[in-house]
Amino acid sequence: MDEDDEARVSLAKDDLPAQAAGGASAAGAGARAEGPLESLVTGAAYAALGLLGGVLGLVGSYAQQWTAGDVPVTSVVLALLVYAMARLAGWGMGGKIGAAVPAVVWGVVVIVMSMQRSEGDLVIPGTLAGYVYIVGGMVAAGIAVARVPSPGPPGQWLTGRAARTRG
Repeated sequence: MDEDDEARVSLAKDDLPAQAAGGASAAGAGARAEGPLESLVTGAAYAALGLLGGVLGLVGSYAQQWTAGDVPVTSVVLALLVYAMARLAGWGMGGKIGAAVPAVVWGVVVIVMSMQRSEGDLVIPGTLAGYVYIVGGMVAAGIAVARVPSPGPPGQWLTGRAARTRG
């Protein structure tokens, strides 16, 4: 048995395809191709997560002024809800993009709601509760996205291809 045959047998045991020349694995060997139905469902899931982020941003923009005395309790609770939304979305979708989609949509809605209109109206004023909601929510969303584990093996982002270990 020569070296190429041993590599093919090893790759066959690991369920990885081999290239004809050299026995090296193809780039993205462990990746599974998605069909049209899976793509549609995935796109719908991302759209639903974006809608969830938009609704949380809109409802939170109107509710963030509720305080207990001088303490912006509602803003703190809403920032924690933003963290939970992004973290659970990332866990459910299996990657950082799943966490980033509702967080980014939430941030866009909150920024738009904090802009002053030509009539002078704005929903999120420059008060302590407003700042805690905007800044605290953005920090919470950033931490949630950062804490979601990446779906690929460690080092994949650096090498640009799927890493393979020999056992």
